[in-house]
Amino acid sequence: MNNEPTSPALDVRDLRVSAGPLEILRGVSFELKPGERLGVVGESGSGKSITALSIMGLLDPPARVTSGSVMLGDTDLLGLSRRDLNRVRGRRLAMIYQDPGSALNPLMTIGNQIVEAIRLHEPVSVAEARLRAADLLGEVGIANPKSRLNDYPHEFSGGMRQRVMIAMALSCNPEVLICDEPTTALDVTTQARVISLIDRVCSERGVAAILITHDMGVAAGFCDSIAVMYAGQLVEKASTEVFYATPRHPYSRALLGATLDLQSEITGELPVIPGSPPSPQEFDFACSFRHRCSFARPECAAQSIELRPFMESEVRCIRAEDVEREVVAAASVQVEPVRVSASAPVSEERS
Repeated sequence: MNNEPTSPALDVRDLRVSAGPLEILRGVSFELKPGERLGVVGESGSGKSITALSIMGLLDPPARVTSGSVMLGDTDLLGLSRRDLNRVRGRRLAMIYQDPGSALNPLMTIGNQIVEAIRLHEPVSVAEARLRAADLLGEVGIANPKSRLNDYPHEFSGGMRQRVMIAMALSCNPEVLICDEPTTALDVTTQARVISLIDRVCSERGVAAILITHDMGVAAGFCDSIAVMYAGQLVEKASTEVFYATPRHPYSRALLGATLDLQSEITGELPVIPGSPPSPQEFDFACSFRHRCSFARPECAAQSIELRPFMESEVRCIRAEDVEREVVAAASVQVEPVRVSASAPVSEERS
């Protein structure tokens, strides 16, 4: 029996991004195993989407990667020329964007856009590519896929456009799929359908996935592990089970504490995290969360704090022991996972 560890599908090491003189991503590192689902959570502006765009090589100037490595298997994406990177994007590495209305070309039919994505990476005829495009639309739950190839994006609902984006992302069987808040602009029912669809196709195809989301329930139901971002850094990494049972960074605890159980009656003030995240102009070497943290002590402002192993997690906090003791004593907040099923049929939406 082969007991050798499996090489990661994606290995990000000390990724740093600057915009002019400001460093906006500060040493992000994580691994993604083949078939694994990683949830990246945190407030707006924490660096989640910048991380995804850096991996994809899609940063807009003046933002640029200043150091680090992004290994897709044995390929260093940061060392590729633009031409070579274009050969990788869409084929081995794909992304589902949070706004399909902006990502799809309004002047091209859905079929032509998927055909273009397929033929960019594979030497197939237009006819063969159209057959595959129709099969993909059917796989993601779009009825009458052959006739809908001739429709334009405005003829689809928001949920259906997101399904088209999923079909396009899967068109060349990528190894890694990045989902950047794919349900943000959708209603709750459609959100559940889209997440169930992504779950099913990733399970069937063995695709590793990164899910960037604000929805802690969706992350709980979909992901194997969780990475929490704050002020351009990872502040906690853990398996999903460990993270939701015992969050060990004060910010993680605050995020979960601000999650509402909509099945229960809401009395009193809504839970919030006091204060605001720092801007890049305010980043320094010390703990960036200290100004909002009830556990903060003078030493939190006096030293650089690294991401370090702590029990089953990795935590960027010198007070992790105290946080855990309080969380265990309080029996931690319970976040109800949004359950997804890989075997569930794909429900159809009306356009």
